[in-house]
Amino acid sequence: MDGTAVRRPGDLRAAERLRTDRGLPATAADGRRRPRAAPATPRADGVFPRADPGVGAALGARRLAAADRTQPSPPAGVRRRRAARTARARLLRCAAVTLPTAPRLVLACGAAQLLLLAGVAGLDARVATVPFLWLLGGASLAYVAALLLLARGEHGTRRQLAACLLIAVAGRVVLAGAAPIASDDVYRYLWDGRVQRHGYNPYAAAPADPALEALHTADTRRIDPTSAVLPAIYPPGAQLFLRVVTGIDESVAAIVAAVVACDLLVMLLLWRWLAASGCSPWWVLVYAWHPLPAVEGAAGGHIDLLGTLLVLAAAVALQARRTLAAALALAAAFSVKFLPLVLAPLLWRRVRVRDAVAAVALVALLYLPFFDGSLLPIGSLPQYAAQWRFNGPLFAWIEAGAGTAAAFALAVGAGLAVSAAARARLPATAPEAWAWPLAATVLLLPTVYPWYLVWLVPFLTAPRTWPLLVWTLAAPLTYIVWASRAAGAGWVLPVWVEPVEYGLLAAALAAAWLARRRAGSSAARAAS
Repeated sequence: MDGTAVRRPGDLRAAERLRTDRGLPATAADGRRRPRAAPATPRADGVFPRADPGVGAALGARRLAAADRTQPSPPAGVRRRRAARTARARLLRCAAVTLPTAPRLVLACGAAQLLLLAGVAGLDARVATVPFLWLLGGASLAYVAALLLLARGEHGTRRQLAACLLIAVAGRVVLAGAAPIASDDVYRYLWDGRVQRHGYNPYAAAPADPALEALHTADTRRIDPTSAVLPAIYPPGAQLFLRVVTGIDESVAAIVAAVVACDLLVMLLLWRWLAASGCSPWWVLVYAWHPLPAVEGAAGGHIDLLGTLLVLAAAVALQARRTLAAALALAAAFSVKFLPLVLAPLLWRRVRVRDAVAAVALVALLYLPFFDGSLLPIGSLPQYAAQWRFNGPLFAWIEAGAGTAAAFALAVGAGLAVSAAARARLPATAPEAWAWPLAATVLLLPTVYPWYLVWLVPFLTAPRTWPLLVWTLAAPLTYIVWASRAAGAGWVLPVWVEPVEYGLLAAALAAAWLARRRAGSSAARAAS
């Protein structure tokens, strides 16, 4: 023996099986390794043939089959549950491929809303009140469905967002072609602008004044008789706006076009505000698709859209630390309607003293053309405060117990108090800091028309403001007053309207409070 180990045939077979199981190259009969197979070459069609799985793969398959045979068969109930789970998984895989994505469903909601608003444009709320409300309610449901889809967080591309905004613009165009269909305030706007152009003071010129009969046109004769005996009520910023618009074209279409321009600028500013705040730009649809601004702006021509634009401009400027622009924008909004006064605490120690002085100077400058030394330019504001009552149940309750002056003081004080609390606790970029002070005051006013709530809509992009979103969608129920008036009941709401409107608001507030309480309890348990 020369010391060389002699391998027996059994040893060679065992080594061969071991190498094959491990996926190594096989050996020849003489103990040498067999050369690896040459790489596969593609066929004429360019497809590589499938490789032979080899002995190791076949052996592994046989072992798995043997293991399966050794395990007991599961009970019939288990097999049925497994089959059901498999079927559900296949169904979900098919649905993921065939069902539309959330952005496409949002677009479908927008298309449905556009069709419903087109139906609204074909009706006059003063005549066909009930069909008007049904179609407007359908548009509101489509809007809510779109918001629920957006809340899932599946937002689309810029092109899809642009398509959504085009739907919003198309809705405005359709409604503007039929204006006015929900209010006759636009005729009063024409009068106020017209008398200024003829050299009269609108705070002293009532439409029913016989001395001004020659100034009337076919449109201004449509002013409601109950308000025709009173001079202008809107502040000087609104009056100058109306004078400029009627100077360009003295028509309903011109005023509606100017208001719609303000409406579109609100969308642009809101998009910029969301982008600067780090929010998804898709939340601009909270305003763009809300039926209230579309109907009250394009179909009603209400100048509240001008004030809304200026308040939002103040918020955007304050976020950008342009303090002078923020102060001037809020002052200009106050000169359109007095409501933004309650937002003044939000600027406390966020603007410089000279910015505040400039804002006060702007308001005084706007009043100057209407001051003649003997007449305080407030128009018919005292008469409206003393006589006009509509959809203000809280004011009526407070007035009955404490008097008119106390009720007005509480309305203004509530807005200022909420604004001061928001200034102390929230940043200037928080939408709820702007929405809740306005809502607190409007809630306590003696007259709450639907267009008064337009001021809130740009700031309803935060979850804490969603109870107010419910209110803005419920407020158009008050248009049923046109049906009451046509039936001879006068300008009085049916008894069920206010409980439904404010009951929905109360339910939304309660639901929001419970949700926050549960979230706080869950966070406390997780921390412990």
